[in-house]
Amino acid sequence: MHIHVNRNGQAFGPYEESEARALYARGNIAATDMVWREGMAEWQTALQMFGERATQPGAPAAVLPPPLPPQQVPAVPGYAAPPSSYGKQTVVPQQDLPPRLHWALVLLFTVLSFGIFALVWPFIQSTWVRKIDPRSNATLYLIGYMILAVIGGLMDSASDSSGNQGRDLLLQILSYVLFYCGCYSMRRSMIEHYNNVEPIGLRLSAAMTFFFAIFYLQYHMTRIARWKATGDITPQ
Repeated sequence: MHIHVNRNGQAFGPYEESEARALYARGNIAATDMVWREGMAEWQTALQMFGERATQPGAPAAVLPPPLPPQQVPAVPGYAAPPSSYGKQTVVPQQDLPPRLHWALVLLFTVLSFGIFALVWPFIQSTWVRKIDPRSNATLYLIGYMILAVIGGLMDSASDSSGNQGRDLLLQILSYVLFYCGCYSMRRSMIEHYNNVEPIGLRLSAAMTFFFAIFYLQYHMTRIARWKATGDITPQ
C-alpha cells in the first residue's frame, strides 16, 4: 500500500510502505508527521503507524538527509492537499482564507463601535466556517441570537414592570445561549477540519472559547490564514 505524508501542511509521497518505513528509520519522516494510506479512516502520526524508531546504544547521531522532495498527492477520502510552497511562491485563493483580522483589532473595533462590530464579525467568521464545513449551523445560531437580542432590547425599553423584566431577562439568557451555541459550533467544525481534512493538530480550548468567544476563535483563524498564505504555522 502507498503511504502519504503530511508535515505542517506540506504534502509528500506517496511511498511504498517499505520505503516509508526506511525513511522513518533514517529520520526523514519525523515521528510527529501525519501519515495516511488507503483504508484508514483518518490520518495518524508516523509514531502511531510505525512505532518507536529503533536506535543503537552508543551510536553517533546520524546526519539527516536533505528534506524529502514534495510530490503530487492524489486525492484521498477526507483530505484536500494544501498547496505546496516548496521552491516557489504559492498563491492561495483569497476565498479559501479565513478572516485574518488580528483579534486585538477585532476587540478595538468592538470598543470603538460600542459593540456593533462584535455583532457583525461573528457572521463573517461563521460564513468562512461554512466553507470548510457545509453542515455547520453556526450562522443559524447567530441569527437566532440577534433576533432574541433585538426583541429583548425593544421589550426592555418599552416596559419596566417586574413581570416584564423577568421575561426580558429570560430572552437575554436565551440569546446568550444561542450565541455560545454558534461559537462552539464554529469551534467543533474547525477542530474536525484541521485534525482530519487538513491535519495541523489544531487544539481549541472549550474554556477559552467560553470566556473569549469570537476573539479566541479569531486568534486561531489568523494563525490558519498565515499558514495557508506562507506554509508556516506558529506553535500553539
